[in-house]
Amino acid sequence: MRHEIAALAMFSTLALPAHAGSFSRATEALPDLGAPPQGAVQWIAKSMRMNGLPMTLKIFESRLTPDAVLAHYEAFVKGTHESRRAVNTPWHVLMLKSEDHFITVHARAVAHGSEGTILVSPAIDPDSLRMRTKFPRPASTRIVNLQQYDDDGVQSEHISLSSNRASFVELQDFSQLLIGEGWSVVDTRPTHEVQRGFVLEVQRQAEHALLVFLPNAAQPTTTAVSIVWRK
Repeated sequence: MRHEIAALAMFSTLALPAHAGSFSRATEALPDLGAPPQGAVQWIAKSMRMNGLPMTLKIFESRLTPDAVLAHYEAFVKGTHESRRAVNTPWHVLMLKSEDHFITVHARAVAHGSEGTILVSPAIDPDSLRMRTKFPRPASTRIVNLQQYDDDGVQSEHISLSSNRASFVELQDFSQLLIGEGWSVVDTRPTHEVQRGFVLEVQRQAEHALLVFLPNAAQPTTTAVSIVWRK
């Protein structure tokens, strides 16, 4: 449940250029919503960026219904935030806006009551947001999604790229580029689940990265590249 509902909150979000230190400072002033009644919360990310936007992310569970959970948070900030509700089955969504930040609560019904996510981000002009990563990549790729995390000073990124070239071509170019940047190849292997897919594992001192190259089934010459980079 943790990874599924955490991912849900990220689909509709955006992300500032990441610098060590400024990363965490961007989220320190954001409000910290507690658990709903008859429930508990757990941190997923105290400091992260999604496509440039700083944010915090929690998951929660409660014995209350989704509507009752949203009503609780609505009442908690009444008078200080604009509020709007929506339903995207099975999710009930509450959006809260102040001059300084946005809060989005997703809740869905489960056997014991409800579960969901609490996402908080600052109010930032969307035009100022940029998807930027320092991870080496060929010019043939473009960034389609970028998640950046700062977990107690340990920074990592999850980078999603798209390419109009075949997966083995991107694998070769990434390998040559990374070796030229001082990375060592730990392992190269085909994927088990997808034909013509490849996995590349590289390391540079304390840095580690795992790259997965997957061809598009409908367009074999189009490739999706997923990178998990621990700095």
